[in-house]
Amino acid sequence: MVMSFRPASLSEALLIRKTNDVMVYCGGSDVMIKYRSWSGTPAQFPKDVLYIGHLKELKSIDVNDFEITIGATVSYAQFLQDERIPIEYKKPVEQIGSVAIRNIGTFSGNICNASPAGDTLTMLYALNAKVIVASTVGKREIAIENFITGPGSTCLKNDEILTHIIIPNQKFSHTYYYKVGTRKANAISKVSVFAVADVVEHRVTDIRIAVGSCGPTVIRLKEAEAKIIGSNTSNIESMIYSLLTMYDDKIVPIDDVRSTKVYRSKVALNLIETFLVKELGQ
Repeated sequence: MVMSFRPASLSEALLIRKTNDVMVYCGGSDVMIKYRSWSGTPAQFPKDVLYIGHLKELKSIDVNDFEITIGATVSYAQFLQDERIPIEYKKPVEQIGSVAIRNIGTFSGNICNASPAGDTLTMLYALNAKVIVASTVGKREIAIENFITGPGSTCLKNDEILTHIIIPNQKFSHTYYYKVGTRKANAISKVSVFAVADVVEHRVTDIRIAVGSCGPTVIRLKEAEAKIIGSNTSNIESMIYSLLTMYDDKIVPIDDVRSTKVYRSKVALNLIETFLVKELGQ
């Protein structure tokens, strides 16, 4: 028989996590579907579950000049409604699932699910986001690219809970996001790209490009970014072939029910080129 825990506080949740083999969840938009055999049937969890979606300690968003801190139980809808959040950061979240999904889904769930197609992940990778994980003995702060280790895999320990996501509150002169799905709503990403850049007097001072659904994890090619930094925007188009060749070597999508690896590769490269030439190069 599966037990369900509903702690009164984060400290109680951490104690339960330490002393029991449990699966932690907030909104359940992924886990309920994963462990339910058919619509309308109860989920068949493989182990006891720990629900933390009600914990007020994890339900706030803090914004200052340097960073945005998002609690683990903050829903996508709450994030979208917060006027302190830059509009550019809301674009990937606006395209997640449906209104119902956005009302219960969370960044923490998207991160811990660790799907290469996770809608928030390209943005988090491009913005150098970090996560805070806690246990009864303390906390760890981990860069998002180090936290996610593969498809459905993270470095979260058995006694830890992801409690917060930290996004640097940095302004960029250029922000780009594009998601390719089967339809405009309720679509799992076939390919997505989130990119940011800073251009000062026609010279690129910072650039980051993150590609989703094209590898075991989100792809960020820092060697290509380093090659662009310092370049004049008028020279970007002349560099495009060598840059796309670098990305083509690293983009390794799969064939699945949603798309083919050939299609994904071609679209990903087209989106990168669109950002570099049409958005940045102008």
